[in-house]
Amino acid sequence: MHRVPPLPPELLGRPFALREADALGVPRSRLRRSDVTVPLRGVRVMRTALTDSILASEGPDEVPAGAAAGLQPIRDLAEQGVEPWLLLRQQVIQRARYEQARLAVGAAFSHTTAAAVHGFPLRARHLRMSELHITTYSDAARRRHRGVTVHPLPRDERRVMVDGLLVTHPIDTWCALSAMLSLDELVEIGDHLVRRQHPVASLDQLREAVRRYAGRHGAKVLRMAVDLVRERTDSSRETSLRLDLVRAGLPEPAINVSVRDQQGRHIKLGDMVYEQQRVLVEYDGEQHRTSSHQYHKDARDLERAISAGWLVIRVRRHDRDPREVAARVRAALRSRGARV
Repeated sequence: MHRVPPLPPELLGRPFALREADALGVPRSRLRRSDVTVPLRGVRVMRTALTDSILASEGPDEVPAGAAAGLQPIRDLAEQGVEPWLLLRQQVIQRARYEQARLAVGAAFSHTTAAAVHGFPLRARHLRMSELHITTYSDAARRRHRGVTVHPLPRDERRVMVDGLLVTHPIDTWCALSAMLSLDELVEIGDHLVRRQHPVASLDQLREAVRRYAGRHGAKVLRMAVDLVRERTDSSRETSLRLDLVRAGLPEPAINVSVRDQQGRHIKLGDMVYEQQRVLVEYDGEQHRTSSHQYHKDARDLERAISAGWLVIRVRRHDRDPREVAARVRAALRSRGARV
């Protein structure tokens, strides 16, 4: 039996472009063998049980929602109970891994694609969109593929490597998103960048980036957004709640500051704190559903805060009406003497 020659080790375990195989002297006839599959035009990957499962469950073609070799199929992740937002993000990342194999020199993923790779808290509708976004300075690299939008590269745009994908810098990605996202969405992502735990930027760095972005598409809404960004946040839901309260005419609360008892002893970090009135607004996030330990700890802390004279307003993920939530907070502040 005629033995099929193996592919060079440089091409194993990942998608590769035809030009890479050509440069290594691999005959095109070898790439038409049954152990090689075609996820995208101009891209090949060694066929495995994993890639077969991915292509069968996600659908190959010019705009696949499949995965690169070495990643789990989306269907398997769903069966493991991974939440829908993470599944959508993983689909974007996996598609980008295939597309990267045919990226031209100087091109990088940008806009919502880079935002997904960075883990920005994008709304799900942006992750569901089929387009991948790429930025490049090369005219030759702007040849369109179905399912790909190519943007010209600003001179001052920076690139970073994240999990093997070349993407625009987090701050530059945030600036570019101003042409696509709403004001509130930009504020949520800005808060995410300067968040309390493991921030990737400072507020001063965001302001400097906004100054550099002047005159470009989205610059006006970006200036509005940076004025609303606050440090020390923990989630986009908290950001959205803070914006709702301020738009309702309420004073802006302090974010994640210490809630103390009458003796000045620390009880907990409060999500949104009106210290003078001793009113605490708490958002019950996903950690209360997924971690019984965190749920019981927070419940004990809130009991201590109430015993220490704090009035606690708990906002849950199913509280959809911002006017009703603002009315509850307003009533609490008025009961403590605030003129709101």
